[in-house]
Amino acid sequence: MRTLSALILVAVASALGVVYTKYRTRLLFAEVQRLEQALDAYEEEWGQLQLEQNTWAEHSRIERMARTRLGMVLPTRESTLYIKP
Repeated sequence: MRTLSALILVAVASALGVVYTKYRTRLLFAEVQRLEQALDAYEEEWGQLQLEQNTWAEHSRIERMARTRLGMVLPTRESTLYIKP
C-alpha cells in the first residue's frame, strides 16, 4: 500500500511538473514573440534613420546649404594657391 501511495504521489508530482513546464514554455514563447516584434520595429527604424542620414549628408545638399545659408562660393582658379611640399 505504501508503494502504491508513493507511486501515485510521484505521478501527481510529475504531472504537476509537466503542467508547470508547459505553462513556463508558453510564457517564454510569448516573451520571445514580443521581443522579436520589438527587434523588427527597431530594425525598421534603423533603416529609416540610415536613409535619412544619407539624405542629409548628400554632397549636393551640403553644397547648396553652404551657398544659401553661409554665402560660400567656390574659389576662382586665380585665387587658388598651390604650395609644393
